[in-house]
Amino acid sequence: MDSYKNCAEFLDFYVVFQDEVSLWWLKVLKPGFRHCYILLPLEKNKWLEINPMSNRIFFFLRTVPEGVDFLDSLCCEKRRCLMIKVSQFPPLKPAPLGFFSCVEFVKRCLDIHDRTVITPYQLYKKLKIVGKKS
Repeated sequence: MDSYKNCAEFLDFYVVFQDEVSLWWLKVLKPGFRHCYILLPLEKNKWLEINPMSNRIFFFLRTVPEGVDFLDSLCCEKRRCLMIKVSQFPPLKPAPLGFFSCVEFVKRCLDIHDRTVITPYQLYKKLKIVGKKS
């Protein structure tokens, strides 16, 4: 455990909610909340996007030009971004079984164990209104 002394106790995760989807059946979900994914700030001007899609999980390293606010540019493209502080050392409690989706992926990244949260909009409400609580 001594090697962890210099690590931050919490990490900043950004959850991105968006409207554009490639699967027609996701159009039944609330507009603006049809898909979600995770962004992690790395070093200056670098972000890691972890995007769970229906066929695989995509990892993108985004390098942003100096002076460009990456989060502002995402929000201008009809997306919502929420910053969530997540413990680096969560309790060893298994997540409940659930259908794998973008929401389930994000919930596991954030250590949220709420079976009632199944759509991106429900996740948004949980994070925005209620706060992140497992």
